[in-house]
Amino acid sequence: MNEFISKHAVRIVGVAAAAIPLAAFLFPDIPWEGLVATAAGLLGVSEVAQRHENTKTAAALASTSPWDRAAAAQAALAEIEAKLIKEAEPADEAAGTQAVTPA
Repeated sequence: MNEFISKHAVRIVGVAAAAIPLAAFLFPDIPWEGLVATAAGLLGVSEVAQRHENTKTAAALASTSPWDRAAAAQAALAEIEAKLIKEAEPADEAAGTQAVTPA
C-alpha cells in the first residue's frame, strides 16, 4: 500500500481536491468551514506530495542511464573508425589513388 501511495500520491491528492467542490454541490448542508479546512489541509498535503515527487525526480536524474554506456561505446567506435581512415589515407597516396571528392 505504501508503494502505491508513493507512486500515485499526486493523483490521490488531485482526486481528493476535486471531491471538495463535488461534496459542496451534492451535500449543501455541509458547513463551508469544514470544506475550507479540508481544502487547506489538501494544500499542505499536495506540497508534501510535490516535494516527494521532486525527490524521486532528482534521484532518477542522478542515476546513470543505460544509454550513457551506449553513447560511450559509440564514441569509442567513432574514434577507432577515425584512426582507420587516417591509416588508410597514406596507403591510398602511395598507391597513386585518391579519394574522389565532390566538386
